Amino acid sequence: MENTFTDFLNSYKQQFINAGKELDKEKIPQLTEDLFSLFERTGNRLEYENVYFKRRKFLTVYAMLSIMYSEKSHIFRLAEIIKAIIDEECWALPAHVNRNDKNWRITIDLFAAETAFSLAEITSLLKSKLSADLQEKVRREVFRRVLEPFEESSFPYFSWEVSQMNWCAVCCGSIGGAAIFLMQNDIARLNKLLKRINGSIVNYIKGFSDDGACLEGLGYYTYGMSFFTAYADLIYKYSKGKVDMFEDSKLKKIALFQQKCFLTGNVTVSFSDSQRDEKYRLGLTAYLLRRYPEVEIPDISLAADLETDNCYRYIVLSRDYFWTKQRVDNVISKREWHMVLPQAQWSVCRSDNDCVLATKGGHNGEPHNHNDVGSFIYACESESILDDIGAGEYTKDYFNENRYKNICCRSLGHNVPLIDGKEQLAGTQYRASRFVSDGNGKTELDIEAAYGLPANDKVTRSFLLERNSGICTVTDSFRLSSKTEVTENLVTLHNPMISGSNFIVKTSKNKFIIQIINGKELNIIKETYNDHYGEEKDLWLMQWKVLGEYTKIVIKKTEK
Repeated sequence: MENTFTDFLNSYKQQFINAGKELDKEKIPQLTEDLFSLFERTGNRLEYENVYFKRRKFLTVYAMLSIMYSEKSHIFRLAEIIKAIIDEECWALPAHVNRNDKNWRITIDLFAAETAFSLAEITSLLKSKLSADLQEKVRREVFRRVLEPFEESSFPYFSWEVSQMNWCAVCCGSIGGAAIFLMQNDIARLNKLLKRINGSIVNYIKGFSDDGACLEGLGYYTYGMSFFTAYADLIYKYSKGKVDMFEDSKLKKIALFQQKCFLTGNVTVSFSDSQRDEKYRLGLTAYLLRRYPEVEIPDISLAADLETDNCYRYIVLSRDYFWTKQRVDNVISKREWHMVLPQAQWSVCRSDNDCVLATKGGHNGEPHNHNDVGSFIYACESESILDDIGAGEYTKDYFNENRYKNICCRSLGHNVPLIDGKEQLAGTQYRASRFVSDGNGKTELDIEAAYGLPANDKVTRSFLLERNSGICTVTDSFRLSSKTEVTENLVTLHNPMISGSNFIVKTSKNKFIIQIINGKELNIIKETYNDHYGEEKDLWLMQWKVLGEYTKIVIKKTEK
C-alpha cells in the first residue's frame, strides 16, 4: 500500500508540473461585467464560472509548484495570479449574489470563503518567498471581504451558517481556517470567532443521517468533508488537541460512507446531484483512515487527480498532496456484499460476478433533491445499465420553481413508475412510508406517499439481487382505490431495443435482457439533457403499461 501511495504522489506531482508548463504559455483570463451579468440576463452560469475557475487553476497550480519546488518562475506567476484575484470586484459567484444589496461585492458564498482560506494558507506557507507588500494586501482583502463581514454580522450570517449540508462545512471551515492563519496576533479575537465557527460547523454533521449517509450524494460528501476535515485538522493543531471534532461518534459512520458508494469499477451511486462516475480524494481518504482503520481505499485508479475538480479548489487539491504523504497502515480490503443505510434508506448489493444494485427510499425534500423515491441503479463490470444520471447543468432554473421541469431532477429521469401519467411530488411529506432491507440481497419499500396518493392506496416495490448470478428482480405491486393506469419507466444511457416482451441493452462489454412480466405496449422514448458540465447527452426511457396489480422486471446478463 505504501508503494501505491508513493506512485500516486509521483504521478500527482507530475500533473502539476505538466499543468504549469501549459499555463506558462497563457495569460490569466479576465473577468468582465458582461460575463458577470450574464446569469442575471439569461440564467447561464457556466460562461462566467469557466473563467473564474480557470483563474483558480492558476492559483492552485502555481501555489502547489511553489510549495513543492520553490522555483522563482513559479513564485513569480503565483504572485501574478494572487494580485489578479485581489483585484476581482467580487469573490462570490453571480448566482449567489444579490446586486440590489449595496454590499454585494463582499457577499460570502462558498467560493468567496474558499478564496479567503486559500490565499490565507498559501501566503502563510510561503511567507518568506512572497513580498511583504503582497502578504499585507492578501491580509487586508481577506479581512475586508470575509472575516470582518462575518464577525460583524448577527447570527446567523446567512442560512449556510446553520444549514445541515455542504455549504456549512465549506463556508464555516474556510472562514475558520483563514482566521487561524491570519489572526494569531490577536488571540482573544481569534478565539471568539472560532467559538462561533465550532458552534456552527456541527450543523454540517447533523445533516448526515444517523447511519452516516450524505443525502446530497457522494460528490457533495467529498466536497463538504474535505473542508470539514481541513478545518478539523487545523483547529486540532491550534488547540493542541483540546478541540477534536472527530471525537463525535457519528464521524466514524460518516467516514465509512464513501466506500459504500463505489459499486463496480468507476460506477458510483448517483442519487441526488451526484455523478455516475465519481472519483474519491486519496488525501481525504488517507486522513480518515488514520482515524478509523475500517476505512477502505477504493482502487487507486479511481482516485481523483488535478483535473477531476473543475473548480480547482486549492484546499482540496493540496490535501491530496499533504495527507497522502503520510504513511497509511491497516487498510481493510474486505467488503460486505450487502450494505444498508437504514436512516438514509439506501441499500447497496454487490454480487460475486460484479453486478451491483443500489436502491433508495428517503423523501423528496432531501438536500439537492431529485424526485426519486424508490429509484435504483443497476450496474455490472464497471458499466451502468439502468442509470441515475445525477446532476444536470446548474442554471438559474435548476434552483428555482422550474427545477422539476428538468429531467435530471424530475421522476421521469429516474427508474420509478408514473401513476395515471403523474410523477412524484417534491417535499419532505412525499416519501417512502416503509423501507426494509435484510442485508442479504432483499429490499422492500412502500412508495405511494411519494405520489400523494390516497391513504388506503399502496405501491410496494421489492428488490432482489442474487449473489451468485447477479440477476436482479424488481417487483412492483399496486393496490389502488380507483381505476388507474400505471406506466413503468426505466432509464438508460445505452440505446436499447425491444424484442417481444423484453428490452435489450448492449454495452461495450456485455448484453443485458430486461424481461418484463405482466406488462404490455413496450415503448422506447429518446430524451436529451445537459449534464453538469453543460454537455448535451442522450438518454432513453423504456416504458410499458402494467397489466393488473403487479409487474415484474428481471435483469440479467446474457451472451453478447
